[in-house]
Amino acid sequence: MSQILSYSKITDARSAMADIYDNAGRNLVVDITREDDPPVVVLKMDSLIPLLSAQCVFEPKAHFSDDGSVSIWLEGLPVSAQGESLGEAESELVQSLRDFAEIWVEDLREYPNHRDNWVLPALVRLVKDDEQLHQLVFGNE
Repeated sequence: MSQILSYSKITDARSAMADIYDNAGRNLVVDITREDDPPVVVLKMDSLIPLLSAQCVFEPKAHFSDDGSVSIWLEGLPVSAQGESLGEAESELVQSLRDFAEIWVEDLREYPNHRDNWVLPALVRLVKDDEQLHQLVFGNE
């Protein structure tokens, strides 16, 4: 297996895709540059999730209504949820995060005021398991 961790041409990277994959799987970051574009990196997803998680500190806020319903939101984010119980509201917030990540990828990433806010949608999309995402947002209960 090649130990090259940097490719300055996309054609070289294309022909070395198996090596790139293997190196990334061993937690070696591989960078690829195409002409004058900024480099991109390939790395193991299990290594990226903790880095993104460290950048997304979740501090959910909750309001308990007299009728027993619960509202939860994340300050500074257009994400909120309601439920008849705390558990239901938490589950709805996880789904709201999934919906937000999808909307960001499909549309919001093109807007200047959202373009740099890629960390949250990337994290939400990379964490495939709803229970794991719930734990990232609400911690261990």
